[in-house]
Amino acid sequence: MQTTARQYEEKRNFIRMNVDTGITFTKMGGQERHEARCRNLSGAGMLLETKKKLSAGERLRVNIPSDGPNFSPLNATVEVIRVDAIPDLHKFIVGVVIRQIEN
Repeated sequence: MQTTARQYEEKRNFIRMNVDTGITFTKMGGQERHEARCRNLSGAGMLLETKKKLSAGERLRVNIPSDGPNFSPLNATVEVIRVDAIPDLHKFIVGVVIRQIEN
């Protein structure tokens, strides 16, 4: 008999990695910088936690800083596809899809 974990087949095109790192972002066309935590990351998107209320369809420029000399920072344009409020913590969980990775 197989365990449930072995019966599960990943249906995503990109594997999601759990991370816990601080990032900054700005809304497209804006200059004000906001902070967030990146909770997971894949080749197609990210899950962010932030105090800034965002709306589906908004585009952001995100920066994930380098953790050392062997890694470059990640700068990308993303689009918000989902926003879930966490009222008790005055935060939002934001799902974004990566539209463009910048150098």
